[in-house]
Amino acid sequence: MATGTDPRNLESKVIPMQQALQIQKVYPMQPVVLMPLNPPEKDYLFLSIISLFFCILLAIPALLFSIKTREANLLGNQRKAQINSRWALAFSVSSILVGSTMIVCSIVLTSLRES
Repeated sequence: MATGTDPRNLESKVIPMQQALQIQKVYPMQPVVLMPLNPPEKDYLFLSIISLFFCILLAIPALLFSIKTREANLLGNQRKAQINSRWALAFSVSSILVGSTMIVCSIVLTSLRES
């Protein structure tokens, strides 16, 4: 254990008020600069869930990437959240397009077979 982290030795670290004021005069506090945080990336979770009804093979990665986006947003990893968000959107849209194309093709083929 490091010497400065011993909880029983905290009383020796306390300095009197006079000494604290003198230290503050020597080292004045620096101004705090507040920088705005970027808004969190969209996770497209709802779109990923909807895409499960179209093509499940492409919707599962979309769902996984949207969950990863949500986790990266919570951890503050902006770059990773951005990448995962793009992948979630790409897999969701491709799932909907492929599923819609398969549905339309099956309807057309069924109607041609009956006539």
